[in-house]
Amino acid sequence: MKNLTFKLYVLLLLILASGYSLAGDSCVVLQYHHFSEDTPTVTSVTPKQFDQHLDYLKKNGFSVLPLKQVVSKIRNRQPLPDKCVSLSVDDAYVSVYQTAYPRLKKLGWSMTVFVNTKAVDEGTKPYMNWQQMREMSQHGFSFENHSNTHDHLIRLKSNEKLEDWQQRVAEDILTAQNRITQEIGISPTLFSHPYGEYSQDLLDLIQEFNLTGFGQQSGPVWPDANFGALPRFPMASSYADLPGFITKVNTIALPVVQALPEEPLLALDNKRPELILQIKPGISAKSNINCYINGSSNVSLIWADDNTLIVTPNFNLPAGRSRTNCTMSSTKRGRFHWYSHNWISRKADGSWYQEY
Repeated sequence: MKNLTFKLYVLLLLILASGYSLAGDSCVVLQYHHFSEDTPTVTSVTPKQFDQHLDYLKKNGFSVLPLKQVVSKIRNRQPLPDKCVSLSVDDAYVSVYQTAYPRLKKLGWSMTVFVNTKAVDEGTKPYMNWQQMREMSQHGFSFENHSNTHDHLIRLKSNEKLEDWQQRVAEDILTAQNRITQEIGISPTLFSHPYGEYSQDLLDLIQEFNLTGFGQQSGPVWPDANFGALPRFPMASSYADLPGFITKVNTIALPVVQALPEEPLLALDNKRPELILQIKPGISAKSNINCYINGSSNVSLIWADDNTLIVTPNFNLPAGRSRTNCTMSSTKRGRFHWYSHNWISRKADGSWYQEY
């Protein structure tokens, strides 16, 4: 018996020394765009920042998993490493090939690249070309659907009927699907919403194509999340600084079983939307949950019952994209539960805001 106990003790020490992480049920997905000092800071990390990110993950026992593997595990409710991270990048800019690719190849880590194919086909700078992507695909990189045109897909054109919009957007998505398959040889199963914008109509479309969608709202993915718009932590500018990065990669999903309304696109007269969060029983500690909307704590929090939280801004949301973030301390030291919800508003006259 003593020998068995000793062997189990030695096995535990070996597991801990190997950097193996205990099982969890969520994973942090990071979203990048540019890796450069010469591109817009709002969508860029510098090579130095990216090196800091990779160094932290390597030295602190994180499991860096391919995004498709993460999606498969959460869909099937299979355990994930406790320190789980997956890397993704939108738009297929050439700095992915020049900066991210050699670093990740050296580490034996992969990244998922969401490609808007029209820019690649037209040779638009500063995008990668198909040959570069084919090379990267031989070293574990995955190439997925980011639409063909990278338009604001949720916006109907002037006098456009819903069925015409559905046909136009379906063709846009399928064009990208076909081009990636033709050039890389693998049919995409993942989709990244351009600008992180989605509506219920768009979610219905990508579901018809059997695609798993990703947005740009923050928080880890977990089995009860919306598979039409799974969350990712955007990495750019000050949001990519190392202290914030450390906080984000160590987050755990706030176990929201259901969030209502599912439709993020607001009616013109709804400037203070009510978000109803149904939280997994036995998890929430009411005094520990804090919610912010566009960074403001001027928010009303009402508990309808022990597991139902109603979050409402005490101010009118501006036109454009807004976000509700809720966090809660966890029993794991230095780690937080995190949930984020998107809102999209139009101007009072019904017109869309201008993109920066």
